[in-house]
Amino acid sequence: MITPEEFVDRWDVIKNGPLNKFKEQDIMATDFSDDVKKFLSIGGLPETPPPYLEFTSPQLRPITHLFDISNKFQKYWFLGSTGSGDPICITEKEENIVFLNNGDNYEEIFVNSSLNQFAECILAYTSMIDKAIEVNGEDAFIDNDIPESLINWLKDELERIDNKCMQTGFFWSTEYENLFE
Repeated sequence: MITPEEFVDRWDVIKNGPLNKFKEQDIMATDFSDDVKKFLSIGGLPETPPPYLEFTSPQLRPITHLFDISNKFQKYWFLGSTGSGDPICITEKEENIVFLNNGDNYEEIFVNSSLNQFAECILAYTSMIDKAIEVNGEDAFIDNDIPESLINWLKDELERIDNKCMQTGFFWSTEYENLFE
C-alpha cells in the first residue's frame, strides 16, 4: 500500500495540479486512525484529479455539518466530490472511501477500502491517461481514444491495488466501463 510520502513523490504537481493537504489541527481531534491522519496531512489529495474529481476544500468534517441532510449520514466525513457533484466521503469507523449518489437519495457507492488505496487508484488512472496521450495525442482521453490494452492495464492495476473496488456497480468498475463507451 502506498505511503503518503510515496504519493507525494509520484504525484506530478506541475502536470497534474497541486495537492491539498489537510491541516493537522483539524484532523487530530477526529477518531480516525493515525494512518488516515498522516495521509491527509502529509500526502493530501489532488485538487482536481481524474476522473473528474474535486478536492478543493481540505477540511475534514461530517457531511451533516456541510449539507442539509439527515443525521443518519453523520458517519460520513466529506473529502470532495465527483464530477456529478456527488460527495466523496470517508466512513467514520471502517475508513472506506465512498461516494453518496445525490441522484438516488444519497445511496452509498463503494470507491476504495482505504484512503491509501484511493490515492493509488488515482495515480493509476492518471498514468493510464498519460500513456494514452503518449500513444494517441493530447486529446486521447477527451476523445476517448484509449487503446484497449491500456484500459485492460488499468483494470489489472485497480484490481491489484484494491480487488474489491472493481465489483460491479462500484465507482472504479463504472469508470472502467465508461472507457468503452
